[in-house]
Amino acid sequence: MEIERLLSECQYAELRVETSSRAAITIKDREIKQSFGETTGISVRVLENGSWGFASGNNIKELISKAQKLARLSSGKIKITRSEPEKKRVGTKLNITDTTEQAKPLMDAEKLMRIKNITSTIISCTDSTLKKEYYNSLGSEIIQESGYTYLSCSAIARSGENIQRGSQRSWSKSGFDKLDPYKTASEAGEKASKLLNAVAAPKGRYTVVLDPEMTGVFSHEALGHACEADSIVDRESVLSGKIGQQIGNSMVSIVDDPTAYDFGSYTYDDEGSKALPAVLVENGILKNFMTSMETAHALNLDKNGHARAQDYSTVPIVRMSNTYFQKGEFGVDEVFGINSGIYLKGMKGGSVDIFSGGFMFKAEEAYEIKKGEKGKMMRDVTITGNILETLMNVECVGNDFGTSPGICGKFGQEVPVSDGGPHIRIRNVAIG
Repeated sequence: MEIERLLSECQYAELRVETSSRAAITIKDREIKQSFGETTGISVRVLENGSWGFASGNNIKELISKAQKLARLSSGKIKITRSEPEKKRVGTKLNITDTTEQAKPLMDAEKLMRIKNITSTIISCTDSTLKKEYYNSLGSEIIQESGYTYLSCSAIARSGENIQRGSQRSWSKSGFDKLDPYKTASEAGEKASKLLNAVAAPKGRYTVVLDPEMTGVFSHEALGHACEADSIVDRESVLSGKIGQQIGNSMVSIVDDPTAYDFGSYTYDDEGSKALPAVLVENGILKNFMTSMETAHALNLDKNGHARAQDYSTVPIVRMSNTYFQKGEFGVDEVFGINSGIYLKGMKGGSVDIFSGGFMFKAEEAYEIKKGEKGKMMRDVTITGNILETLMNVECVGNDFGTSPGICGKFGQEVPVSDGGPHIRIRNVAIG
């Protein structure tokens, strides 16, 4: 085939062709905005003399030539762990639901958000399909088809000067009609309304219980980004040089698994590598990192297919997929089995410094725990700490499990991900 012949003239080269369709509808305070777009594009990446050259556009011959010239501008030290050539076709072709068909159920869902004290609402729904073709100079030819629907609902509640926000998200990889917009919207409105009656959070150090969403976001933000192998190669991560070391309590096991059926799943990454689960932490021991071809070689690790690009016009970088804190042995009642503490639900924002290991997260909801029972509701609860210290302070892991979808940003690129886990209990956490 012509593509294979052109690529074989390079020391190493890969070509990606993407065709995507995207329909979006946003309803802000009952005003509807709709959009639809289709995109087709090609990119070529060439590795010669230890340097990458990358170009995107529409003409294959021109792109190969341009990428080669860019790679030859300077010599470098880049080496990669190559895959055995594969010829595969995976996934299912999906069709987008017309936004006019989405409008009525979403407008009906919006009505459910407008309970007492709700002053503003936003519903955003994106329906997309994607066909990816991957070819390289080794003879690989991988075609993947996929799609997803992502729904986000948020509501603003107000009572005097007190303003609170509630949000909820849901997803489907089988089309819009598999979503439950009414449940998603209702939960967003109820959260905002309830927070108006919440009390201010205390300050100090407390034992906390995280719900599955908060557990998942902690796993993704605090540990996951620190386990992306590019940050290890660049020595920007607090986990650099720590494989084989105890970094958490023996109850802590965390995996990133692109093969799990969830919002961040895929079969092959954007370097044509087979997607594999990466066991990051097992029984408190740091076991592995998420790798690309380049970082696997640099760290002398196996490739596990974690190089992802936002679209054809961007280069693949090391990314998470579905990041899970693994189940434990305790029932949820046992996790709550403390005399006093704070229960944290949902994520409202935060930040992580993977170099120092410091983090700050703000919970969407919080509740006092008294003698194992959930008590009064609190708002504006923020936790701060250090990744390694906090993982060591995990003292109880539940046997339940839940996940949440999201869009993760890194270096200006966004990709679908999910994270999750069970209820967990952590001692000595700073609340402020």
